[in-house]
Amino acid sequence: MITAIKNNYNKIHDSIINITNYKYFNEFYCAIFMFIALFGWRFNDIIGISVLLALSAIILILTNDLNYILPAIINLLFVINTGFSNNKIPITIIIFIAIFVIILSIFLIINIKHNGFKFKKMKSFWGLLGLAVMNLLPIFWCDTISKGNEVFYFLFFADFAYLLLYFLVIYGLKKVDLKLLSVSMSYLGILISLECVYMAYDLKDTAESIFDLWYYMGWGLCNEAGIMICFALPFIFYLMAKSEKILSLILQSFKILILAVGVLLTTSRGSYLCFGLEFIVLAIALIFVTKLRKQYLLYVGVILILAIGAILLLHNYTFPLIEEAYDAVFVRGLDDNGRVELWEKAITSFKKSALTIIFGPGYCHDISMHTTDLGEQLVPMVSHSTFFQTLAMGGIFGILMLLLHLFEKYRNTIKLGLPFILTIGLGFICVDLYGLIDNTYHMYYYMIPLVITLAVMDNALDKRIIKNDTSL
Repeated sequence: MITAIKNNYNKIHDSIINITNYKYFNEFYCAIFMFIALFGWRFNDIIGISVLLALSAIILILTNDLNYILPAIINLLFVINTGFSNNKIPITIIIFIAIFVIILSIFLIINIKHNGFKFKKMKSFWGLLGLAVMNLLPIFWCDTISKGNEVFYFLFFADFAYLLLYFLVIYGLKKVDLKLLSVSMSYLGILISLECVYMAYDLKDTAESIFDLWYYMGWGLCNEAGIMICFALPFIFYLMAKSEKILSLILQSFKILILAVGVLLTTSRGSYLCFGLEFIVLAIALIFVTKLRKQYLLYVGVILILAIGAILLLHNYTFPLIEEAYDAVFVRGLDDNGRVELWEKAITSFKKSALTIIFGPGYCHDISMHTTDLGEQLVPMVSHSTFFQTLAMGGIFGILMLLLHLFEKYRNTIKLGLPFILTIGLGFICVDLYGLIDNTYHMYYYMIPLVITLAVMDNALDKRIIKNDTSL
């Protein structure tokens, strides 16, 4: 009986693995999860999350490899459409995720028992651990959380949650597929772009111009959507670098077009600048790493001619749009939008005592009442800068831990070969520069996709699957 069950399981497992070898499997597979996430976000986030988690559990059991549930995990957070209340813990979502984490943990224990524990494969461990410790320490001297708002204490454990996710992913992966990760991230960018399209269409009558829109998506604000679209863009260029046929190159370029529309509708000045910088830098860098250099140059030339022609032909529409975008970023957008004041507050909190200078005042050092999508709520101050946010959270120790993490991230990126360096690596740099004027690190919407990426990168280095990628 047991032997028959094992034989049937092995047949199903082998059949599924064979399906994954089909040419466009990654594209169709990731698109399915993306559409499930999109419908969940649009109609019912609890149902969407439940479907993604249920499918993930089934796939994990059938494949015995966490690699194939990465598309679901990456999209999971961006299904949330109802936002978070600071006086109400999202019990339903926590229960669902807790059950799934238990399933993952059981799978992980079995996997480690079978394959052994190899600490050296966790090449990003010390930096992530340092950030986790940095975040937790100030909980012992935090005095700003009033009675009835104990939910804020969860924020001090956020970086430990990211470390746990990193641990689960890095030891749950058997097959390491940088392309599947990249396709997953590309569809994450499409998902967020489509969410922006829906929000902009839904709110089109509330403002004179799309550049005046400002909206909340449930899991984050529109400017945070811009950050994540910028994070996803380099993965598309990596897929272009690995493309072996012009049809694949064209398919990926259509994804970039969707992301460009999405970023435009975020109305985020920082995202416009970051996305534009990324696009130009990556488009040039791709010349040196694409397998289709001649076809790529010809294709870019044709696209430029068609784009310029379309702009001139439709000048009654395109010129005002370009002028309005320019005005939004470089005229009306040159003010600091209150960031300098936030940075000064972070420094004031940092300088409060010798203890806070060394270890920081903590995530909740400044809590005040603000108008949110869910009404008037107490909200911890966000410094709108990775540097100042880290300084306010962890002081000098926090900055040192962030530098350690960045060192590990870029060291590992360099080891992954030239195509990875000149696409995703350059993307890391652009988004980290963006983080100087807006929050990237310590924000859950950014950290979860990042630690998943780091875990896949570290597994790739451990398995040495990209030996030939250092050549042009």
